[in-house]
This record gives sequence, C-alpha cells and structure tokens, in this order.
Amino acid sequence: MSAPATKPNDTLLWVSLIVFGVVGLSVGKFFRPGPIAEAYVSVTTEVRTLVEEVPAANEAAAKPADGAAAEPVTGSTPPKRIWVDTDDPAIERQLKEGTLKRVPDVAQAVWDVRTPIDNAATAREQMASLENEAEKLSAPTDSTGLTKEEFDQREAARTAALKVVEEKRIVSSPRDSIGIWVGALLTLGILSFLVRDNPFYKVVESILIGVSAAYWMLVAFWSTLVPDLLAKLAPDLVRATMLPGLAQSEDPTQDFLLALIPLGLAIMLLWRLMPKGGWIAVWPLAVVIGTFAGMRLTATIEADFMAQIAAAMEPMAAFTTVPPDEAAIAAAQAAGTAPSPGREFNFGGTLAAILGLIGVVTVLIYFFFSLEHKGVVGKTARVGVWFLMITFGAAFGLTVMGRMTLLIGRFEFLFGDWLNVVK
Repeated sequence: MSAPATKPNDTLLWVSLIVFGVVGLSVGKFFRPGPIAEAYVSVTTEVRTLVEEVPAANEAAAKPADGAAAEPVTGSTPPKRIWVDTDDPAIERQLKEGTLKRVPDVAQAVWDVRTPIDNAATAREQMASLENEAEKLSAPTDSTGLTKEEFDQREAARTAALKVVEEKRIVSSPRDSIGIWVGALLTLGILSFLVRDNPFYKVVESILIGVSAAYWMLVAFWSTLVPDLLAKLAPDLVRATMLPGLAQSEDPTQDFLLALIPLGLAIMLLWRLMPKGGWIAVWPLAVVIGTFAGMRLTATIEADFMAQIAAAMEPMAAFTTVPPDEAAIAAAQAAGTAPSPGREFNFGGTLAAILGLIGVVTVLIYFFFSLEHKGVVGKTARVGVWFLMITFGAAFGLTVMGRMTLLIGRFEFLFGDWLNVVK
C-alpha cells in the first residue's frame, strides 16, 4: 500500500520570496535617491471644440447662382467630426475659410493631458527649474531708466512668460506610482512559477485572465456594439449619451431595419442561458461560424494559396533595374529620346528563386503518397523534409524570439521603472 502524497510545504518558497524582495529593494535604494517607483507626470490642460468638415459639394450648393435658393445635397457622405483646439492657427484659419464649422449644441471638452516623465530624477530637476524661473519672473519689471512704452512691453513679456511657466505643471502621480508597484508585483508573481506552481502564481494568473476578458469585452462594446448596433437603433440617444461626435446617417430607416437582424441573432444567442430552448442558440452560432468561414476562405485563398502560386512562378533569372549611365544619357540626348534604364544580373535574387522552386517541388513530392518513397522519389522527398524542418525551425525561432522580447521588456520594467537600477 503506497503512502499518501504529502502536501508540499510552501514555507521555504515564501521565505525566499520575502528575502529576495527585501534584498532587491535595499539594493535599489542605494542606486537611486528618493522613494522606489516614484512616478511624475507633466499635466497640460487642453480645451477642445467639436467641429465638422464642410464638404466641397455643400460649399458649392451654399452659393447658388442668380440669387436662387440653394438645394440640399442628397446622397453625400456624412461630414467628419473631430475635436480640435480652436487656438491653433491652422484650425482658426480653417474656421474662417469655412472648411470647418462648429457643431452646435455641443459643449467644449476640458481635460488634463498627463504625459509621463522618464524618471523621478528628471522630474525633480524640471520642477526645480520651473520654480526658479517662476521666482525670477514673479518680481515686477524695474522701471528705472525706462519709458512708459518700454516698461509696458517688458511687463507684458514678463507676464506672458510667467503664465507659460505656471501652465507647465509637473506633479507627483500616485496613480502611476501605484500602477508601477502593482505591475511589479504581478510580474514577480508570474515569474515565481519558475520555482514551482504556487498560490501567488495562481492568483496572478486568475487576475490576468479576468482582466483580459473584461478588457476585450469593453473593446467589443465600444468598437462594435455601440457604433454598429445601438447607434443604428437609437442614434439620437447614442449621440446624446455616448458618442457626441456621431455623424448623421444618410438613411436612418434603412439602418434601423438592418440593425434588427443582428439584434435578433444576439437575443437568440442569449437563449443558451435559459433552462430550456438551448437549441435556439444553435442558429445564430451557425450564421456566425458559416459567415466567418466563408469570408476567411476567400481571404485565405487570395492571400496564401494564390500568392504562393504567383511567387513560385517568378522568373528564374533575376535582374535589377539600374539608372542609365552618363554615356547612355548623352546618346539619348543626341538622338532626342529619353534615356532607358539599364539592367544588371542579381545573383541573390536568382539564387532565392532557384531555392524557392526546389523547395516547392520537393515538398510537393514529399506529400505525394501515390508513389512509394524509394529511389529518386525518396531522395527528392528527403530534400523536401529538410525544407520543411528548416521552415518549422524558423517559425519556432521567431516565436521564441518574440517571447524573449516580452521577457526582456519585463526585466527593463522591473530594473528601470520600478527599481531604477538601469536608466
């Protein structure tokens, strides 16, 4: 009778994590001044106004000849709406010219643009510099030896410079600092799997899956559900509550009727959650899968199958177009014709075309199972196996290098943004 399996003791794991964490934080403390993972941001207040582009056709219709009434332009594309800074000279010029116009009944949007600063040391230097400039500019202009006009000019320049300095706000960012700490702890939780499977890793794994699902749900809601369904069913409500920049539709009735089809399929899909009638959800699944398969089939045939056939039909001898030399240009000028470019043999392109043809033929022979792979057919198929292995190895290497890039990025975050050991 075998002995019962003992539960692994995680005491050593947690002790080692605490020890290495304390040592790492202590070492990082010697390499940087100030608190660890201290984040600063540059805050700029921006005011944006919603405007829409005025199409050229609408401009022409707005200027009827002989004083006749302008006829509305039908069938045109809805004007594009954008949020702009009206203090920008280019935007101000477009508003005066009439290529842009303000959208009525939409209030201006005011928000703070937060720009992260590279590191805390740089932020503190910029803060000290701004404080010194503000202190120098706060003193009024000395009027000694100045006329009234000169004094007014210097005082106006000092006030404008002081306003610019005061608008450059660099503040500590508790939100970004907490984000750095949370990111560092979650990264260490994932890396703890290198020791073995542990509760810390399981918690972080669950957080990753849950946050990813919630993120993609929100992306689908705002990029698909709102503009493609809700905006078609209730455009005025969506424009008033969710998307103030939503353009007017050319045919709202047609959009409403077409939107009822995906709405009905979505309701049928939710029937899977009901105690009975789960078979109803099979029909919208069939529509989605069949439609997606048909669309992807055409795209795959064009992008992969036909493209590979076209690539295999390239000429065996490759040439590179070169500009005409001085002698050819002089001869063409003497004859009164345009100089024609020259051609030179491209050894690399020719070698690539030959190898590509050999690879295609040998791989196809390897997958030709009607003949036994013996003799010439077997040797040719063996060459095709080498091409397949090289292709699979290159694909695997690309995948590994991509994962290594992610790992290096995490280490740069830990030793840069968190501990600030490396710059």
